[in-house]
Amino acid sequence: MTWSIHRVSLLAHDAAAAGRFFGVGLGLGGAGADGFGTRLRLHNPRRHLARAAAELLAPVGARHVAIAVDDLHRVVTALDRAAITHVAAPAHDFAADAVYTLDPGLNLIAFCQRGTPSPARGPDWFIHHVNLEVPDVREAVGFYAEIAGIEEGPWRAPPERGDFSMDPALLASLPLGHDNSGLHIVRADPGFALRNGFAHNPTIGGHPAFCVPDVLAVKRRLRDAGMLVSDAGVYAMAGMHQIYVFDPSGNMIEVNQRV
Repeated sequence: MTWSIHRVSLLAHDAAAAGRFFGVGLGLGGAGADGFGTRLRLHNPRRHLARAAAELLAPVGARHVAIAVDDLHRVVTALDRAAITHVAAPAHDFAADAVYTLDPGLNLIAFCQRGTPSPARGPDWFIHHVNLEVPDVREAVGFYAEIAGIEEGPWRAPPERGDFSMDPALLASLPLGHDNSGLHIVRADPGFALRNGFAHNPTIGGHPAFCVPDVLAVKRRLRDAGMLVSDAGVYAMAGMHQIYVFDPSGNMIEVNQRV
């Protein structure tokens, strides 16, 4: 099945601070009422709890990745066949039909009917990938293959890569191209940051990655604003210079550039 990353939704406790961080710091441009077009949604959920059976639920929709597919009916049929709970997205969440569900790592995922052009790509920046933390990488890869027909591909590392394992039980790529774009499925590696000399551990908690024209300019702006930045250089993906930073709400963010 043809698919793409439609958008990323992140929690934003302070809309003004988030707007400055993403708009000026990362250079993504001006923000609208709820974020940066349809590619990046900033959401400040209401303080209330929901309950399903005997379990309490976190605020729905606060943080998720939306995946556009060319046949949403097929995805819903596969979810029903696997007895995986899903709910229809409210009409105002997407321009087309969509459903929310949870993957095996309890990451909130939206599947939406594909529209054109893909909102996740623009003239100056685009969502390169979304990293999803899961306890069982192979189970999660099977979920995306079974439910949405998303195929696993090779991880393309540089010749001199950083200190991380490419064991398929620990790391998998569901690619959209030959530059490691798409979905990254990873099991948390607590010693990752220490071994690589980073202040941030990108294997924990998941993160979106934004590809920009000048990652070093982003790094300068962020550091000038007093923010802690880990400059990884070209260490994990061939031809991609990566940096990491926390946004004002504590979301891990990667910014990268093709080099």
